[in-house]
Amino acid sequence: MKFPIEQVWVDDEVRDEPLTREILRKLPAARILGKNEIEDQCRAMEMDRDPFNRGKRTLRLTKNKGAFVKPCPGTPEYICCGLEILNIGQGCPMDCRYCALQVYFNRPILEVFVNTGDLFSDLERHLINDPRGVHRICTGEFTDSLALDPLTGLAGKLAEFFSRSTNASLEIKTKTDFVDPLLEVDPHGRVVIAFSVNSREITRKDEIRAAPVAKRLAAAARAEKRGYRIAFHFDPIIPVPGWEEAYSSVINEIFTTVDPSSISWISMGVLRFVPALKEIAAARFGRIPYFHDGFIRGLDGKSRLHVDRRINIYKYMIDKIRRRAREARIYLCMESPHVWRECLGISMDSDDDLTSYLDSAILPYTYGL
Repeated sequence: MKFPIEQVWVDDEVRDEPLTREILRKLPAARILGKNEIEDQCRAMEMDRDPFNRGKRTLRLTKNKGAFVKPCPGTPEYICCGLEILNIGQGCPMDCRYCALQVYFNRPILEVFVNTGDLFSDLERHLINDPRGVHRICTGEFTDSLALDPLTGLAGKLAEFFSRSTNASLEIKTKTDFVDPLLEVDPHGRVVIAFSVNSREITRKDEIRAAPVAKRLAAAARAEKRGYRIAFHFDPIIPVPGWEEAYSSVINEIFTTVDPSSISWISMGVLRFVPALKEIAAARFGRIPYFHDGFIRGLDGKSRLHVDRRINIYKYMIDKIRRRAREARIYLCMESPHVWRECLGISMDSDDDLTSYLDSAILPYTYGL
């Protein structure tokens, strides 16, 4: 287990869940806390100078009492991709300095929803009852899809489930290289392992405890060989001095490592953030220069670079990708129809347009098989 877990909070109602017992078996040195001790720890964490640092070493085993499958929390001001989120837990043991989760979680601990029987029942009902033609479902919105998989073993079970689906695909999004257990499953092209990637400088300085770029790409190559579809997310692109050469180097290494025909999509998004993140990150890590790089307030209330600068960044990235993979399916995360037209020459005027564009990447592996 790469990420050290020092405390495990176990809710009373999940003590007898099989996954609870399995996780506790794998953490023999961790301190196991019950209800009264948990309340004491919550108060102590609230007083901590950096509750995130303690929270990333604290694992709560709990029950998801709501729906497991929900729409991606997009914003009406920009084009959204129509992804659905399968909520397996929240929080991340990695500690990226730019991470938005620092703003959204009041109690910054790691949580795993161990009632996986309910998860699979909910997922099966959703795919049967929803009349939509095809579903793209991802586990990496509120947590990294694989960071805690050495404890949970959930990714392999999900891959097995989706390998039999005829109207859905699973996207596993990660900054780790923990793919080896997935290699035991034949995904039949219906599981996409998506690697969030950045320049080596940003990875080294800002993606604390994440796998180096080279290890992520080596994992992508192993997964591709087993039959997994691959994706890459350049998000956030952070244009620090020298960014052009730094990102170009990563793009070239991607296409040296993975066959373009195995890549379902490549997404990109320039750094944007809720204004409060700048102060939270500064309190934890000190002043971070790129948060002070001429941002303006976007239509969604987030701090964004000016649209003309974003367009220039996207055009540069797209050109470098097209030189290595002319047919690559590229999409922009949370951008306007204007930016789409300027950068890709595509009329992407609604969420439905982008949903159809991405659905077409997985249709050959679902219907008709």
